[in-house]
Amino acid sequence: MIRVRVVDLDQPDEVLDAVYGEVLTPSFPPAELCTVEGMRAGMPAGITTVSAVLDPDGRPVAAAVGDWSEASRVQLLSYLAVLPAYRGAGHGGRLLAHVLSRWRTLYQPCAIVAEIEHPAAHEASEAYGDPTARVRFYARHGAVALDLPYFQPALRPELGRWYGMLLISLHCDPELAGPVAGSYAGEPLRRFMVEYLELAEGGVPGDAAAIALLAAMDRADGIPTLPLDDPARLPLSRA
Repeated sequence: MIRVRVVDLDQPDEVLDAVYGEVLTPSFPPAELCTVEGMRAGMPAGITTVSAVLDPDGRPVAAAVGDWSEASRVQLLSYLAVLPAYRGAGHGGRLLAHVLSRWRTLYQPCAIVAEIEHPAAHEASEAYGDPTARVRFYARHGAVALDLPYFQPALRPELGRWYGMLLISLHCDPELAGPVAGSYAGEPLRRFMVEYLELAEGGVPGDAAAIALLAAMDRADGIPTLPLDDPARLPLSRA
């Protein structure tokens, strides 16, 4: 068995460049991936955190990237990826457990969320993995889907938004409990989404998809949660 270790990057250095170029770039479509310059800018301020699994030679074989929203107290798991040759050995699960524990200590977030592809909207590929397997992975680790017509904002203007996404929850503080059992209070998540849109797209757009997403966060009875093990029930956004 190959011995590996988990490290937290404390500065944007050559290890970050290797994480971005060797783990993240091959694992995500361009429209889903922010720039390495954006990661470099966020790390010194404590907004962006990067953790990696390193092989005995110090090369990254898995990585997790998080982005913190202080205004909403919502932590986003922006990326979690394991190189194909290292999948199936538990590295993804161990790395996920590590960063969830780390972020709870660092930020005391009201929620930790992640964006993943809806299996009905994205096909499996050798390069980017299998959305169905990814849903099963997060379900095994206790995640639930939020009942939202979610899309990833345009991280790069030339590539546009990434539709057919799910926003899932990996951690919910009791203060985020909604008025109906199993629901989340919408206000913190709406604040998170507005900030996300402002940072990525320069403001809150007035198109139909954005209006529908924010309206779903404004429901008086909160945002319902859905089990990830029933893909047919999961909400689907389209352009």
